[in-house]
Amino acid sequence: MIRTYTMRLKPTKRQQVKLNDLLEHLCVLYNSALEHRKRSWEQLGKPVMYYDQQRALTDFRGKSLEVFSFPLTIQRDPLRRIDRAFKAFFRRVKAGEKPGYPRFKTKTSYNSFNVAERFSVNGSCLKIARLGNFRFKTKCKVKGSFKTINIARRGNRWIANLVCDIGEAPAKRPVSNAVGIDLGVTTLATLSDGTEIANPRWIKREEGRLAEAQRVLARKTKGSKNQAKAKERVRRVYQRIVGSRNAYTTTVAKKLIGQYDLIAHEKLNIKAMAQYGYLGKSIMDAAWGKLIWRLNCEAEKAGKWVIPVNPRNTTKACSGCGELVPKTLSQRTHCCPSCGLVLGRDHNAAVNILRLGESLVERQKICLEGIAN
Repeated sequence: MIRTYTMRLKPTKRQQVKLNDLLEHLCVLYNSALEHRKRSWEQLGKPVMYYDQQRALTDFRGKSLEVFSFPLTIQRDPLRRIDRAFKAFFRRVKAGEKPGYPRFKTKTSYNSFNVAERFSVNGSCLKIARLGNFRFKTKCKVKGSFKTINIARRGNRWIANLVCDIGEAPAKRPVSNAVGIDLGVTTLATLSDGTEIANPRWIKREEGRLAEAQRVLARKTKGSKNQAKAKERVRRVYQRIVGSRNAYTTTVAKKLIGQYDLIAHEKLNIKAMAQYGYLGKSIMDAAWGKLIWRLNCEAEKAGKWVIPVNPRNTTKACSGCGELVPKTLSQRTHCCPSCGLVLGRDHNAAVNILRLGESLVERQKICLEGIAN
């Protein structure tokens, strides 16, 4: 089971200069590798592979002292990124999607690098070979065997994401307590037992500060130091929104996983829903995808079930008799003309979602038993 620990680095001024120089160097390598592939195909009609560029980098390091001063393991990271970018490009071409040819990076847009080896964590100190020792701060105790670490620049802050293997996931528990959740905008989630989880609307809370910061930024001279300060102010507002949202969804997910063995939710196409109508901003602010992702992470660690179900007719169908009762978006109450059931619209949908989730789990158990026999 893989887990990622997020740590706030506290580099000294000298270390910040070194990290910024490294990112600038990696940006040059990335653009050079992209230009190499582009020219080779346009002029010679030959593709350039990852190992070709890796050998070229090794040869180049022997001729340039400046390039040799940076760790080789980190210098290979831009080459791996280029390779993944082209693989994704050809995959989209083959699938008939919008291709999106890999683009060149600017110094301000290349903000992270990966370290795959020669690093260690000791207490509150991160040691990276040929870069130095970095103090960090984190809320969680780091456990497991280290895989890779990603160092990212976020404005004036430096973040480290440490990927660890914490062992095998526990076996799935038998279901003794189940719940269905219906995700929404008015409330973040409505449970099948009638409980409602509030939607804090983080963007709406910070709209005043964000608008003021953006107005100040718009008046600054392009390329000036004051513009850089104003950009950092806008970035801090967004970081506060993201941090508050992540903390809230984590708290909600942990609470639900602690109470229930099975959680069923709708399998929604969130991206398509956000592009339709006037609710896109509210849907993205609610962060349904983040909540579902967090539920899956916590369920895997606890050995519990999170089941996505087909959302078709979960709102229309009566949870009492199964009769389809059409509703407009403004109708917030379910009133069944057949059985007389009256429930909140989202509460009715959550009960239907729970029933579908339980049936899917039973099918999975029957399939697993058949395979075992």
